[in-house]
Amino acid sequence: MPSHFSAHHLIKQIATIGVFVGFGFLLFKYREGFYILRDLSAFQFISFSSLTIFGITLSGSKLSRIANYFNIHLKKGEWFALSSMTTVLNSILFKSGSLATSTYLKKKYDFPYAAFVGSFIGDQLIILFIASLIGSIITACLIYSGISQLIFLFIIFTIIAVFLFILPGGKLPLPKKEGSIWSKLRAGTDSFNTLLQNKNLLYTLCTHNILLITAAGLRLFTACSILNQEIPIIHCFLFIAVITIVRIIPIAHSDIGVREIMVGFLSKTIGSGLKAGVLITSIDRIFELLLTGLCVSVFRKSLITPKN
Repeated sequence: MPSHFSAHHLIKQIATIGVFVGFGFLLFKYREGFYILRDLSAFQFISFSSLTIFGITLSGSKLSRIANYFNIHLKKGEWFALSSMTTVLNSILFKSGSLATSTYLKKKYDFPYAAFVGSFIGDQLIILFIASLIGSIITACLIYSGISQLIFLFIIFTIIAVFLFILPGGKLPLPKKEGSIWSKLRAGTDSFNTLLQNKNLLYTLCTHNILLITAAGLRLFTACSILNQEIPIIHCFLFIAVITIVRIIPIAHSDIGVREIMVGFLSKTIGSGLKAGVLITSIDRIFELLLTGLCVSVFRKSLITPKN
C-alpha cells in the first residue's frame, strides 16, 4: 500500500509539473488574445458576474440543504461565504475548498466528517451522472454531424453514465478494498442510497446540479462573446461536461491548467481551435477567481460569527 501510494503521488506530481509547464507555454503563446479584455462591455461583465454569483448561490444552497438534512442550519451569509471559499480553493488545489468547508462545519457544528464526505461524494455522483449524460448526448449529436473523432469520448461518457445509473441500486458489486477509490465509491453510494429515501432532497440536488451545469455552460458562452469567438453553445456545454469529470476525477494536484488544456485540445478536435479553448477557459477562471475572491472578502465575517 505505501509503495502504491508513493507511486500514485509521484505520478500526480509529474502530471502537475507537466500541466504547469504546458499551460504556461500556451498562455505565453496566446497572450495577445487577452488584450481584447480592454474592450469588455458593461453588459458582458454584468452577464458573466451574474452567472458566476448564481453558481455560487446554487452551490451554497446545496450545502445548506445537505446541512439541514443533518439538522444543521446555516445562515444565508454563512453558506454563501462557504460556497465562495470552496470555489476559490478548489480552483487552485483539487478538493482543498471542500476540505476547508468540512473542517469548518466540524469545528463549529460538530458535523461528522464521515457524514460530510459521504454526502459530498453522493452529490458528486449526481452531478457526474448529469454531466456524463449531457456529454454523451452532445457527442452523439456531433458524431452524427460528422465529427467521428469524438467516438472515444462518447464511449467514456456513456460508460460513466451507465455505471452511475446502475451503481446506486446496489446491482453492481464493488471490490472491498480499504483506502482506495472503491471505498470512496462505496461511501458515496451508501450516502446516495440514503438520499434516495429523501425524495425532496434528491430532487433538490438534481435540480441544483442541472442549473449549475447550465449556468457554467452559459458562462463559457459569455466568455466566447467576450473574446469574439464564434463557438456554438452546444460546444460550451460539452466543454463543461468534460470540466466536470476532470474536477471530480483529478489527474494532477492542482486544477490550474488542467481544464484549459483539456478544453483546448477538445476545442481543436471539434474545429473551434486550440487557442479558442485555452483562452475562453482561462478567461472563465480569471473572472471566477476575482468574483468569488471578492465574495469571500465581503462575506468572510459570516464565518467567524459565534454560533447562536
